[in-house]
Amino acid sequence: MYFGAGLINAAWRSDAKYRPIGEYKAGRIIAMDPTTNRIAWQKTTQWALAAGNGVLTTAGGVMFIGQPDGYLVAYDVNNGRQLWRFQTGAGVHTAPITYSINGEQYVAVFAGGNSVPYVSPPGDNLWAFKLGGKVPPAATPAPPTTRQPITAAAVNGSTVSNTVLLGLTTATSAESTTSQNAMFPQNLVVPVGTIVTFVNPATNASNHCADSFFDHEFDSGVLKPGQKFSHAFNTAGEFFYNDCVWPHITGKVVVQ
Repeated sequence: MYFGAGLINAAWRSDAKYRPIGEYKAGRIIAMDPTTNRIAWQKTTQWALAAGNGVLTTAGGVMFIGQPDGYLVAYDVNNGRQLWRFQTGAGVHTAPITYSINGEQYVAVFAGGNSVPYVSPPGDNLWAFKLGGKVPPAATPAPPTTRQPITAAAVNGSTVSNTVLLGLTTATSAESTTSQNAMFPQNLVVPVGTIVTFVNPATNASNHCADSFFDHEFDSGVLKPGQKFSHAFNTAGEFFYNDCVWPHITGKVVVQ
């Protein structure tokens, strides 16, 4: 079989850091039968597996692949059934290898994480495995985010009157239609039941909007300069939204 580990969706601009902000970072392992050119089996994962994650298959029908959450996982190549997993303590973004010493087979992998902190937990661990090995797994690190995050500092809604200014990077900045963080505040935190108001300031020259297209929680429609839209957040969660007029501009409301 042919095996691949890849993205469900590719990045669409260089400053989006691999995915559009708010997009789920899921990936997929796909096994193709070369005799039929059809998918034999596939598995969806919480994280993309294309950032250096290689696949090792053995003559015994076992496939090894590392994950960003630190696990090295073994699957049955025939049906995708998980056979084994081991916590390495850091994100695995390298290809496992196999070798033999005095007739005994080993599988080795480097777990070093990624230079981007939210992609996977960092480390500097080289692991080698054999049947009957006795070294225990590493402590499980905090897993990476499952959605492409906003890195802006969180702002308590009470400090800004639970209001988001569209097209602005700060409360007093000039309008921006090019900056990805042109929502102020870009990362708003409010308690359940809060009514948040999205405002297109009258000083702006362009139309703007706020549309939670991933989560389908709210959609302001197009707001002309001077118009506003309010929404009551009655469910806890993390709600990303875009400016549908300038869709690279993205914000988030965290409801606690």
